[in-house]
Amino acid sequence: MHNASRPAHIRCRHRALRWAPVLLLILTGSASIAQTPPEPLTLMDALAFADGHPRAAAGAEPWLPARPQPLHLACHSLAFNNARPADAERDTAWGPLLPAAAAQRLEIMQRFFDVLLADLSYMRDNEAMAVAYIQFDRAENRRDLGQYSPLVVAELEAAYQVIRRRRAASDAARRVTRSLLAQAIGTPEDLPKDLVDPPPPADTPPPDLDVVVATASAQNPRIRALRDGADATQEALLRMALRQQALELLERLELLAVAAEQTRVEADWRDLKLDQSRTMYEMEVTADLGYAMSRQTKAHRDRMAVDLCRILTRAELDALQGKPIEITGAADSPEASR
Repeated sequence: MHNASRPAHIRCRHRALRWAPVLLLILTGSASIAQTPPEPLTLMDALAFADGHPRAAAGAEPWLPARPQPLHLACHSLAFNNARPADAERDTAWGPLLPAAAAQRLEIMQRFFDVLLADLSYMRDNEAMAVAYIQFDRAENRRDLGQYSPLVVAELEAAYQVIRRRRAASDAARRVTRSLLAQAIGTPEDLPKDLVDPPPPADTPPPDLDVVVATASAQNPRIRALRDGADATQEALLRMALRQQALELLERLELLAVAAEQTRVEADWRDLKLDQSRTMYEMEVTADLGYAMSRQTKAHRDRMAVDLCRILTRAELDALQGKPIEITGAADSPEASR
C-alpha cells in the first residue's frame, strides 16, 4: 500500500518506528558519555570521549547538523596568509572522508585548541584595553590641566571603546568555545574550565603525497567503504577528492613551517622589547611598559596558533591515512597548565 493511502495514525506509527533506532542511538550514546570530564583537561582526556559520542555512533547520517567552524582556529586561512573567508569550510573538509569516530576526534582537537586560543585572545585584548584606558585617563587629567585638547581626549576615548568592545567579544568567545568543546566531547552541561597545553609539534618531515594517497586507499575504512559501493565514475571522483585533500594538507604543513619560523622570530623580538621596556621603566625613564606587554602577549598567541594548526594538520593527515591520532611533540617541552 502506498504511504499516501494509509490512515494517518498508521503513517504516524510508521514514522515513529522508522526513527526509533535513531532516537535509541542518541539516548544510549548520550548515556555512555555522561561522565564529567576531568579538571584540568588534557587533550588525551578529551579525545577519550570520541568513541562514545552520538556523532560517532550515528555514523554519516545525512540528517546530522553540520559542524560549526572554529571561532579562532582558522588553520587554512592562517597557512595561506589570510585567504578568502569563503575558504573557511576547508578547516572541516575532512569529514566525509573519515570514519565517524576519527572525525569526532579531529573535531575535539579543533574545539580544544579553539579554547586555548580564545583564552590567549582574551589576555591579549584585556592587556590592550588596560593600556588604552591608561592613555585615555592620563589624557583626561592633562586636559583638565590645559595640556591636552578635547579633540585628543575624544580620539583616545574612541580608541579605548573600540578595544573595550573587542575585549568583551573575546570574553564571550571563551564561553562559546568551551560550550563547543563540551558539545564535542558529549557533556554539553559541563563546560571545561582549565585546559592543559599540548607539547609543541615535533619537526618531522611530512610524508610524500603518493604515500598518503596509497595508505589512505588501503587503510582508511571510510574510503574503502565508499569505494566498495561505487561505480567507475564515483570511484574516479573519490580518488580525486582524496588526492586533493591530501595535497592541501601537505601544502598546509609546508606553509605552517614557514609561519612557525616567522612567529618564533616575532615572539623572540617582543620578549627582548619587553625586557628593554621593563629596564627603562625601572630606571624611571619614559617607557610604555603596558604596550610592550600587550604586544608580547599577541606575539605568543600568534605563535601558539601556528603550533596548534601544525599539530592538528598532522592529525588530519594521520586520520586520512587510517592511522590513530598520536599527540607527540618536542621531548624537552613539558605541558604547561592553563
